Amino acid sequence: MIHFAFYIVHSLMNRYLSIVVLGLLLQACGGNDSDNKANEANEQRIDAQAVGVSDEAKQDAKKTAARLVELTSMNLTEYELSQAALRQATNPEVKALAQQAVNRYAQQDKALRDLARDLKIVLPTELSAEGRDRVEDLTGEKAGTAFDLKYLEQIQKITNQMSDLADDLADDAPNDAVREYGNRAEKEANQRADRAKSLRNVLG
Repeated sequence: MIHFAFYIVHSLMNRYLSIVVLGLLLQACGGNDSDNKANEANEQRIDAQAVGVSDEAKQDAKKTAARLVELTSMNLTEYELSQAALRQATNPEVKALAQQAVNRYAQQDKALRDLARDLKIVLPTELSAEGRDRVEDLTGEKAGTAFDLKYLEQIQKITNQMSDLADDLADDAPNDAVREYGNRAEKEANQRADRAKSLRNVLG
């Protein structure tokens, strides 16, 4: 009887420890944000460059890489938010704005990845933790005016951030291609932000 009880306790302890270990592993995986992974990979590559590259040049390269990473992440977040809006938005003009964002995504993503390939940097391929939170927050809203307004608010915030990033990217661009992309991306982001703001004023 004692041996049987010991066997039961031992089995339960092993099962508990397995659950704890699994939970810690899942937590660790979840903590590896896609943006952070890309930034870490880029920083390691830049730091490993030839000794002849100055520290200042390396820092500039890291800034450019980080901005491209964040722009890529925000572009994907805008796409996922807009996919949700196509399913749940009720206002036709809001749906039209979402459709434009979805249609534009592939072209924007390709432009960013072309720059990244030339600069030999890594870009994220999935939503960041912040992006997932934004999408989950939006999709948790019931269809209706409140959903439409929340979508427009998120788009306005993201495009304003993208505008600032693109402006910084253009100002500190390492070459003409990056500078041209930054200027173009800033202009387009401002247009989307203005459109989202205009629709918010109409619906709000």
